[in-house]
Amino acid sequence: MATFRTYAEVFRPDHPMMKNYTRAAKARPSRYRPAEIEQAMRAEPGVVLGDVLQRTGDVYETTTRLTPKSREDIREIAELTSDNELLRIAELPEVPVPLEHFRDVDPQIRILVGYRLDVTPAESPRLRRRLALPPYPRITLHFDEVVFPGTSGRFWSAMRWDTPGPKTGDRATAPQR
Repeated sequence: MATFRTYAEVFRPDHPMMKNYTRAAKARPSRYRPAEIEQAMRAEPGVVLGDVLQRTGDVYETTTRLTPKSREDIREIAELTSDNELLRIAELPEVPVPLEHFRDVDPQIRILVGYRLDVTPAESPRLRRRLALPPYPRITLHFDEVVFPGTSGRFWSAMRWDTPGPKTGDRATAPQR
């Protein structure tokens, strides 16, 4: 069953976005990239919690934009699975993200606000074709996107998939010799 969820988490040094930021900060400027791209590469990712609270009037909830591609993927999955909730989400330009779990956190901490779509290849033929995956229902695809605030169209995206293995009990383990 496909699921969609939003999240907000503390931006940690081991996050892939931080690793990319560290690499970009050390890279030499390229004469082939425009100055605004160079500057964007070196901008620290995430947002300061205090800035978000100031923008929302100290309400512990914010929103994040859905990228057009994500909306297309969500719509396709919703239509294929007849999921009215996913179809409703696909129609929204942005989705709410609760921040209540940050009430006792220092407002100067950087956070990431994003969304995740978890889906099996059987639920999305287009994704299955694009990724060249079999329609095996036990594979779960996880799509994460973090839209950069204050930009039009810039976002960080990651995809990974889980296959059943010994830890889940879905696949028999090889006999020990």
